[in-house]
Amino acid sequence: MTRSAIQGFTLVELMIVVAVLAIITAIAMPAYNGYVQTSREAVLMNNISTIEVFQEDFRLRTGNYFVGPGNLAAITAAIDWEPEGDEPGTTYTIADGGAGTYEVTATSPQGTSVCLSLPDGVRC
Repeated sequence: MTRSAIQGFTLVELMIVVAVLAIITAIAMPAYNGYVQTSREAVLMNNISTIEVFQEDFRLRTGNYFVGPGNLAAITAAIDWEPEGDEPGTTYTIADGGAGTYEVTATSPQGTSVCLSLPDGVRC
């Protein structure tokens, strides 16, 4: 039997392919995880922006921002709004920031957390 009649891959060739795939995976996984983290933060930021609109409306009607225990539940009940794109277990808290500001903190079950001091829109 001649050498050209033998078909298949050698062990060295297969090991090179596995090594190349491992390198590609090692490069791609952190980038993928970064994209997932960024998208989770974007969903939380979007919902915080919606809460900001509600807070501004509340301030225009009452003269101050709505803060305190159960604040998000009261806001969502008053306007019949549910945060969009959230995973079950995501929490939002609204705290007094002093000097006419308030802080909204959103935390997902995976530990992603976004805190904004509003109405300035700067991170806490």
